[in-house]
Amino acid sequence: KAKLEKQWYQRRVRGKKKKKKKKKAPLLAPDMITSSSSEKKQGLYDIWGSQANVAEDTKRDPCLPPPVQARAGYKSSDTKLSAVELPHPGTSYNPTFNDHQDLLKDALEVEEKKEKAKLKATRDAAPPIEITEEDYIKEMSIGLNGAASEEEVEEEEEDETEDQVKSAVRRDRKTRAQRNREKAEKLKAEELAKAKLEKQHLHQMNRIKAIQKEIKREEKEMSEQTALRQAKSLENETKPGKYGPGKFLGDDPEFVLPEEVSSSLRKMVNPANNVQERFTSLQKRNLIEVRRKVAPHRKYKLKTVEKWRKKLPEEIDELVKMKRKKKKIKVSE
Repeated sequence: KAKLEKQWYQRRVRGKKKKKKKKKAPLLAPDMITSSSSEKKQGLYDIWGSQANVAEDTKRDPCLPPPVQARAGYKSSDTKLSAVELPHPGTSYNPTFNDHQDLLKDALEVEEKKEKAKLKATRDAAPPIEITEEDYIKEMSIGLNGAASEEEVEEEEEDETEDQVKSAVRRDRKTRAQRNREKAEKLKAEELAKAKLEKQHLHQMNRIKAIQKEIKREEKEMSEQTALRQAKSLENETKPGKYGPGKFLGDDPEFVLPEEVSSSLRKMVNPANNVQERFTSLQKRNLIEVRRKVAPHRKYKLKTVEKWRKKLPEEIDELVKMKRKKKKIKVSE
């Protein structure tokens, strides 16, 4: 037993004296190099990666101003529209028949809406007022035959006084038979009301299926309303906002007539304007406020001056005399 304890003790001491060998990092290809924290400590990370720039940023020149950082709540645009939208398949240089017809249909709807708006503006603009002879006579005869005579006024006053006297007369006292009759009628009316309520309850119990159908119909209507509301909210997310006095009208759809469609790029007719398309895209994404076109105009009024050569010689002589008089007055002062 003593020998076994001695051997166990020696083995334990030998294990402590042994030095731990460090594992060498394996050589990796440039594509396999990563930028984890453990590999950074060993000095093996991609020097061209985004993590390598952090150490360089800390070693900036103290004389230079610090870089401008975007605030936390900064957003470039409050719309979910992409910077470059996918065009309609009908605008291709060699579209299919159905795609081209869909594009022409959309363009026709836009034109029809414009025509309806023009017709509405002309229809609602101050319609002419037509006055007939009967209306004119009625309007001019108001207040001519409306004055009542004195006799009619006196008769109305006498009728009012008679009504007041009749209401003031004391009624005779009711008999016992009359009171019993009124009591019986009152009880009968209450019984009829109770019977009516019971009949209504029974009718409602028999109408359970109809009530369930009404509830289902109301739930269906509510679900349709919520769906419409959600669709409208999604449309508002991609709809341009109002950030100025102008209103975004949108650009007309670009289309080519069936005779102008060609199967080759060389013969293609391009009705689009890239600059205008980019400008409308910026307005649609709420990066530029919508403004109306301002026609060239002059901010100041032109001053008209008559030239000396156009004046008559007599007028010139008078002006010269006036100037000489003014000079003499100044000298004498």
